[in-house]
Amino acid sequence: MDEKSLQLLKVMREQLGETAASRTVDAVAAAKSLGMYPGTLERSLLYLVRAGYIEEYADRAMASRDGMFLITLQGIAAIDNA
Repeated sequence: MDEKSLQLLKVMREQLGETAASRTVDAVAAAKSLGMYPGTLERSLLYLVRAGYIEEYADRAMASRDGMFLITLQGIAAIDNA
């Protein structure tokens, strides 16, 4: 995993805290906190989705909210075990 994608995943993991009941993360907010450019964000999101670390919402109402993803258990484990 490239460094920018790893940092993005880490910030999204931090959004959940230790006891979050939801796996919803805001990728745009995470990217802004890292000072990430939109093109870099798009490449990182594509990589993270393809690698199975995050997934897009199946629910159209949530999918329409730009930047909202579900972090997968694999994504949580990748950061927690790093």
